[in-house]
This record gives sequence, structure tokens and C-alpha cells, in this order.
Amino acid sequence: MAFKRGMTDLEWFGNTEFDTKSGFLYLIQPHQVYKWETDHPWEGYHMMVSPILLQEYNIDFSFFQYEIQEALFLTKDEQTQIETLYTQVHTEYQKDNYELDLLMAYSNLIFTYVGKCYKRQFETRQPLYNKIVVQFKKLLNAYYNNHPQQMPSVKHFANQLNLSSNYFGDLIKHNTGQTASEIIQTKIITEAKRQLRLSDKTIAEIGYDLGFEYPTYFTRLFKKHTGKTPSQFKK
Repeated sequence: MAFKRGMTDLEWFGNTEFDTKSGFLYLIQPHQVYKWETDHPWEGYHMMVSPILLQEYNIDFSFFQYEIQEALFLTKDEQTQIETLYTQVHTEYQKDNYELDLLMAYSNLIFTYVGKCYKRQFETRQPLYNKIVVQFKKLLNAYYNNHPQQMPSVKHFANQLNLSSNYFGDLIKHNTGQTASEIIQTKIITEAKRQLRLSDKTIAEIGYDLGFEYPTYFTRLFKKHTGKTPSQFKK
């Protein structure tokens, strides 16, 4: 996780008209390699935490899987808080007899605060993200016209909108109150009802057209959402 000030090419990291242009923070996953060039000196902090330690201490946040262009752009108050937390963890790490439990507690505190800041960023960018929600629903409504016999997925729509799956999912949940998966499932059920009303196809054929490999999966999902099996609904 890196926090930087004074970088110039902020658009590359996902800066928008709704963000500050002072400091920002981003995360890089293991084995990912990035390169950037800047004409001006910059300063900041960088912290690396082993995935093994994160797993052992049960620390996991959805933004761990965000892409670098989905960086967090901080307000001045948020920058001050992040710098304070970084200083605390660095001071402890410099000790010869540092406490690992304390280091991980500090790390978890930083991650928790970053999560809070991302929620604030979603709020700040709401005019922009409302448009993405509309685009998502348009793509979803047209999905079966272009992808017959394929199940729609969160990853598919995230790719269509040039977002990581996790960032897309968090954005949709924040702006609609529903997960992207819930919205997709609602669309599948709506399309299933339409076909059950208008089509002479068998239940298995309709399920296959909707992307279900096995009719039992289709029946199970349909009953979960409607309280009826597809056959009962058709009757």
C-alpha cells in the first residue's frame, strides 16, 4: 500500500473532477508490476504486508483487489490521519523487539480507515457513479440479446465498464443498496418469467437459454426468488 504526495500524472491513477489533487493512496497485489514517470519530485510512504500474515490475522478488505487506477484520493484531514497511522506503524517496526501483533493491529486500523475513506469517495463521486449504474443496467437489459445461453456475471459487466470486479461491486452496492449479483439475479428471473409466459419451450430449454448448465439450478434459483417452481409459475 502506497501513499504519495506531489505526483503529477494523477489521471493515470483514476483522479476525477470530484477528487482532490494533493495526496492519494493505492494498493498493489503480489506479483503485479507497475511503472510510472514523473517530472517533479514526490514524497510519501510505502508499506508491504505479507498475504500470509493477512490470512493468519484474518484481515481482508474488498479494496485489496482494486486496480491501481482505482486509487483513493484523500482529503487533507484524511491525509493527516493516514500519515499519523503510518508513522505509528513505522515507529514500532523500527524497534529491535517490535511486537508483530501490534504491527498487524496498526495495519488493520489503517486498512479499516482506508475503507471508510473509500466510502467517502463513493459519496463524493456519486454524480459520476450514478451514470455507471445506469450504464450497468442498460448493458444488463440488453445482455441476452447479445449473449444467448450465457449466464451474466459481475466480472463481465465490470470489464465492460473498465473496472475491477471488487470496485464495481462496491460501487453498485453503495449507490443502489443492492449487490451487483442481486441485480443480475433479478434480471435473470424477470427474463425467465417473460419466457415462461410467452414461449412454448420446455423448462430445461428456457434454463439453458438463460445460461444454466443444469435445469435443477434454474429451478432452485427461480423458486428462491418467486416461491414457485418454473412449472408452477407457467401453469
